[in-house]
Amino acid sequence: MDPHAGTGRVVLPTNVRPTHYDLTLTPDLTTFNFYGHVLINLDINKPTTAITLNSNQLDLISAKLTNLALKTESSQNATDITLDKDNETATLTFADELQPGSTAVLHIVFKGVLNESMNGFYRSSFKDDAGKTHYIATTQFEATDARKAFPCWDEPAIKATFDVTLRVPTDLVALSNMNVISEKDVGHSGKVKGDAAQKGDVPSTQKGDVPSAQKGDVPSTQKGDVPSTQKGDVPSTQKGDVPSTQKSDVPSTQKGDVPSTQKGDVPSTQKGDVPSTQKGDVPSTQKGDTVDTLRPLKEVKFATTPVMSTYLVAFIVGKFEYIETVTKNLPKPITCRVYVLPGKTEEAEFALSVTPLALEYFTELFGVAYPLPKMDLITIPDFESGAMENWGLVTYRAIRLLFNEKTSDLSYKRHIAYTICHEIAHQWFGNLVTMDWWDYLWLNEGFATWVGNLAVSKFFPEWDNWSYFIADGFQMGLALDGLRSSHPIEVPCKHPHEIHQIFDAISYYKGASCIRMLSSYLGLDVFLEGIRIYIKRHAYKNTCTEDLWAALSEASGVNVGQFMNAWIKQVGYPVVDVEEDADASTLTFKQSRYLSSGDLSADENTSRWTIPLGIEPAPTDSKEKSAMLMDESATFKLEKGGHYKINSKYNGFFRTAYPAAALTRISQSIKSKDPLFTSDDRVGLLADLGALSKSGHIRTSSLLELLESFEDEDQYVVWVAIAERVNVLSSVFYQQPEDFQQALQKFQCKLFSKAAARLGWETQALDDYRSTLLRKLVITNAGCAGDEAVMKEAQKRFASYVGGDIKALNQNLQSAAFEIVVMHGEEADFEKVLKCWRDATATDQKLGAIGALATVRHPALVQKLLKLAVSEEVRPQDITYVLAGLSRNPTSRHALWDFIKENWVMLTERYVGSMALLGNIVKAGVGRFTSEEMAKDCEEFFEGKKVDDISRPIAQSLEVIRSNAKWVARDAEDVREWLSSKGYLA
Repeated sequence: MDPHAGTGRVVLPTNVRPTHYDLTLTPDLTTFNFYGHVLINLDINKPTTAITLNSNQLDLISAKLTNLALKTESSQNATDITLDKDNETATLTFADELQPGSTAVLHIVFKGVLNESMNGFYRSSFKDDAGKTHYIATTQFEATDARKAFPCWDEPAIKATFDVTLRVPTDLVALSNMNVISEKDVGHSGKVKGDAAQKGDVPSTQKGDVPSAQKGDVPSTQKGDVPSTQKGDVPSTQKGDVPSTQKSDVPSTQKGDVPSTQKGDVPSTQKGDVPSTQKGDVPSTQKGDTVDTLRPLKEVKFATTPVMSTYLVAFIVGKFEYIETVTKNLPKPITCRVYVLPGKTEEAEFALSVTPLALEYFTELFGVAYPLPKMDLITIPDFESGAMENWGLVTYRAIRLLFNEKTSDLSYKRHIAYTICHEIAHQWFGNLVTMDWWDYLWLNEGFATWVGNLAVSKFFPEWDNWSYFIADGFQMGLALDGLRSSHPIEVPCKHPHEIHQIFDAISYYKGASCIRMLSSYLGLDVFLEGIRIYIKRHAYKNTCTEDLWAALSEASGVNVGQFMNAWIKQVGYPVVDVEEDADASTLTFKQSRYLSSGDLSADENTSRWTIPLGIEPAPTDSKEKSAMLMDESATFKLEKGGHYKINSKYNGFFRTAYPAAALTRISQSIKSKDPLFTSDDRVGLLADLGALSKSGHIRTSSLLELLESFEDEDQYVVWVAIAERVNVLSSVFYQQPEDFQQALQKFQCKLFSKAAARLGWETQALDDYRSTLLRKLVITNAGCAGDEAVMKEAQKRFASYVGGDIKALNQNLQSAAFEIVVMHGEEADFEKVLKCWRDATATDQKLGAIGALATVRHPALVQKLLKLAVSEEVRPQDITYVLAGLSRNPTSRHALWDFIKENWVMLTERYVGSMALLGNIVKAGVGRFTSEEMAKDCEEFFEGKKVDDISRPIAQSLEVIRSNAKWVARDAEDVREWLSSKGYLA
């Protein structure tokens, strides 16, 4: 039975299926072309004379088929090769019909271009200290871009084994998913003279023969025989090398990097959340560079892979160094390496320390050994996403892998650890067991997000990681899913152009949050037993959501599908309204769908969820292990009236609307440090009230009243949530009269100044991870709100720092001082921070500086920054760091939108290879407006334009604008009255 029947998916015919690929590629890093030939072993399922497979942007030079059905092999050349550009396929026609039950080998000779769009087989580059440009050939195939590197069956359920051979310059490192098994010199390149792939001939060693490796089996070369050095690799220390300056390597702003991001706005939607570089990024020739046109080549062969999907294949060629270690607690040791650009090995030490921990932990957790002999992690200068889980060769943005203990901002350490754990978790959940189709993407990403956070919480318990998840990723999922234009976790995808639009906060963060809710409901040990059943049962195969439910139901004895399907297959989530009786000992709960716009219609309020209420202390009349709301309403009795909380630890994916009397009691409990309300609860409560203010469930003054209760808060992650709420209010009400805005600023200043004064600027002997980050957060917010003492100290330390005293600002406070100085300073201060950005070599330092520059208030400097964003100084992949910062800045967001409109043609041409990035540009440009007038302006601009590939982000941005407009119209006077009553507004 065809699993795609009736789905409308654009998929390949089922007449043949590949079992093994033998792929040879020769990338030319001077002409930026590549040449290849592939032998594909096929099983014939139906009588056919035509074979259709995926091919995109490739020149298929020849195709030949060897039928193995006869005792004597017979070969035939294709009589026709037809390309379908829209569906990204090639159809090969042959004269003789293939018969079902037989096998054949398809040999295709092809060539392509190492593009600049950061997908497929593409080129990246970096400059050394002398200014010489070095090129890298690398890959990014998820979701449907393996077809840009070699002709293949590019669907996740069409798995095969792979033999990869790379012919590359002898002075470069060649990497692929598996370990190197042989390496030999093969002469000089010139224009790849003598390469059979160019001539259309079958290489003499492969005249249509079936490759010797056992198809579908993991070959004997995997039996632990990782060479102590991969032949041709650069030695691990390279002390004499000149470090790369990476002058233009602006780091990625990943989810959660900047605490002040407005989670109420449309969250960033892409996998790892970093956009792609585009055409025009790297010129065809670099003026002044000397290109060596005769480079000796080596042929590097890699071991046969396990059965795997095409989107997980990877190969990389370039100048790299590495450091390595070996797992200590596995029966079969795994060699772990981190590859970096020359001179960066010191910054890879932390990543290398986390990698074996993750491999060992997940092996224990999942009950299945990691099946490859090595695990390589590598940084790529131009990289679309935060990271990509290619089996055995995980690619990363530098900001997600590199950390310098002496110079890096400590806030990046948690993000690096999490990203490594997320990607290594994929080696099982995604690579070993793979979703059947992209509808089930959440099985990969939701689970890896959850278990990545689980691992970080185990390795670094002092970081309070789950509380940060509640403050960040959890809220991003809720924010996006509070829109009508959201989508279910399990969402139909028919065409490749739709797939990139679901790599978003729903697949990642709602998916992870629902898994967290389910694991809490079943119990972690029972849940993990179900996961072990699932992985063992479906190893090297493909699955859908129901397969996961079946395994978890088997382990738990619970009908998991009945509990979870509403969460997975319905769009949206519930808000639970709480009603109390006179002494608050009897609670009635009612559920309805939450919409941030607050205008839910009766027709839209038909969804119902099975909700674990998480009442604490537990009700006296609940017979189950947790009180559940399964219908529209339910009532429970408490042993003691008035002292309770809902959604304990915020395990449930819903909002709680407490009655006014309960909020008053909760405020008093927070002031008195009541242990009932943990840091998780306080973070979630603040976020709930922020969202309920926006939707009109409560007045915004109730949120402000609660915020006042936190003046003596001592937990970093709670301050993150406080800062988020205050910054959202300032952003949403930015067009109110000046006295209103100044009053909000005074309120912010009062909230943060006390903590800023207490913590000060100097590092203390007892500082830990959380106190260090808290110091940065409160100083930044107090200074930006106009605290005179903080501003004065920031300016003093900044002057000393740019004057040469680097000790005046430690690495954790540089960005705080930069931001305060630029926001309140003059053009000279802006120029000094701009110089710091240009001079910085570390990615996190660049990110801090660019974020600070985006707070500038002078119109001329805003224009200068906009021009910089599309200049050669900023890699095209990094434009969103500038644009997102200017969007958060109320004084520059209109100029930003005007710039996008005026340069739309240029932007669409520049980013034609990355609709995901273009969608992020749109959201940065319009997602923080707060008037119907601006919503109409945006609609009119996009009307008639070809924007199908970014239809979701446009719709989501427009909905956010209109929700914000309703919020302002409804509550501006309420906020004004509260500010006046508290003395902030005269």
